[in-house]
Amino acid sequence: MEGENQNNELIRQEGNEITNGDLAGRDVNKQTYQIGRIPFSGQNTLLNLYEKLKAEENEVFTEIVDELMHFKNHASNTPFIGLEAKLESGNRTVYLQFAEVAKEKFTKKMMKNEHSETAQYIYAFLLAKVYSRFQTSIYPRLSEGHPDTFITSLILETIINPLEDLLGENLLRLYEDEIHGMIYFLTGNCHIKWN
Repeated sequence: MEGENQNNELIRQEGNEITNGDLAGRDVNKQTYQIGRIPFSGQNTLLNLYEKLKAEENEVFTEIVDELMHFKNHASNTPFIGLEAKLESGNRTVYLQFAEVAKEKFTKKMMKNEHSETAQYIYAFLLAKVYSRFQTSIYPRLSEGHPDTFITSLILETIINPLEDLLGENLLRLYEDEIHGMIYFLTGNCHIKWN
């Protein structure tokens, strides 16, 4: 291959071989992403809710707070399709069994605590964190053609791990699989899309 440089001098390349990497006649531009844990804010809010939860003594709350009802209801701006179809449209059916189990486990734990107004506010607070982080950090990356391992790492570092850190005392005993369950709960209710 022949060409000229800026001084009109002849440049010649021959027999170029590459086994791993790039070979270019000009600039190579690659977009890279550094995935690192991005902490959630809201520690004080959660600590205050924990204090309130501890102070509740056998109080029975019979309504669902609006903030939680928003996430429990189907999102009105999208047609209802099941969790399987949503994961299928996002090429994530490999996670279907885990998604169904994690979603069910989270939903049962949330229902177990539904007679506590403060617990409902905690769930609403956490679901809002998951929803916001998914929409701002995960959803934009889905259409960029990244490998599944990248998306999974991004979910762990931007949602799962930071939420575990935020839980602190973790009075509602929410564990990693149930945090994943929050994502799939929101997916099932059409708040989160995978495509």
